[in-house]
Amino acid sequence: MDFYTLAFLHVALTALYVLGNLWRKPRLHAATEIMIVLGIPFFGIILMLSYRLCCYVFKLGEGRQPEFEREKTAFFRGVQLNEDIIPLNDAFLVEDVQKKRHYFTDAIKQAVVDNEKILQMAMHDRDREVAYYAVALLTARMEKLENELFSRESSVISGENPENVPQLEEYAQLLKNYLEQKKFIDHVTYHKKQGDYIGLLDYLKQMCPEKIEYYTEEIRQLLETENYVTAELVCAELQEHFPQREESYMMYIRLYQSWRKPKQLQAKIRELKASPLELSQEALQAIRFWDKEAVKHG
Repeated sequence: MDFYTLAFLHVALTALYVLGNLWRKPRLHAATEIMIVLGIPFFGIILMLSYRLCCYVFKLGEGRQPEFEREKTAFFRGVQLNEDIIPLNDAFLVEDVQKKRHYFTDAIKQAVVDNEKILQMAMHDRDREVAYYAVALLTARMEKLENELFSRESSVISGENPENVPQLEEYAQLLKNYLEQKKFIDHVTYHKKQGDYIGLLDYLKQMCPEKIEYYTEEIRQLLETENYVTAELVCAELQEHFPQREESYMMYIRLYQSWRKPKQLQAKIRELKASPLELSQEALQAIRFWDKEAVKHG
């Protein structure tokens, strides 16, 4: 064969390969294969056919192909974000210091960061500017919370309307929010406010005995202060008022677990198992974890 015949045959084989094999491939992949087939006459097409045969035999083409995944949309996706928008929690992974600083400082200046964990992570960031803005925002929030607390506290302590339950509930919520910032409160102030919170919960519990959340929250706070005797009394009140509620058993279990009273703990586990209540996942997990009888027979 002369040169032109070989060239024509080479181009024809290349065209057939392109039309027959590359129509479903991404552009970059297709361009690479075309260059190999066209650049290495005859041997290029043999090489690519051998490659495709190996992929078929050893199933090498069944893995993930990110270039295709970009075009797919998962059925469970919520709000679609612009490509230039990233969650602040992921911004710590950004290697570009300037971009990371831009994300955080803009968000913090606009006070759109509500997640305390993100702010605390930002406080310890190596970039001093990011840490500075995070500390500034947390400080401003604490000052605002303290001012609101002082304002509400003044009206509550005055005792002008001690039976104003909505006002007391607002004050209780402010105290709860304040105590959640434990890392930023000095030891003495924290315990003073926690004592006020426990006393207020006890008062609200007497004013609204039908609200179970006052009992459970008071028990949680008492357990944190290790006041187990008083917590046991509140647990008894809880079970007396809400005998058909799972919380009546679960708070006892938390109490005796914290108090390290295994006999009483096992007694409450048995009571919970014998109750006609439809147990939640939390209760079932507590039984599986603490029930010694289940361990013996398991």
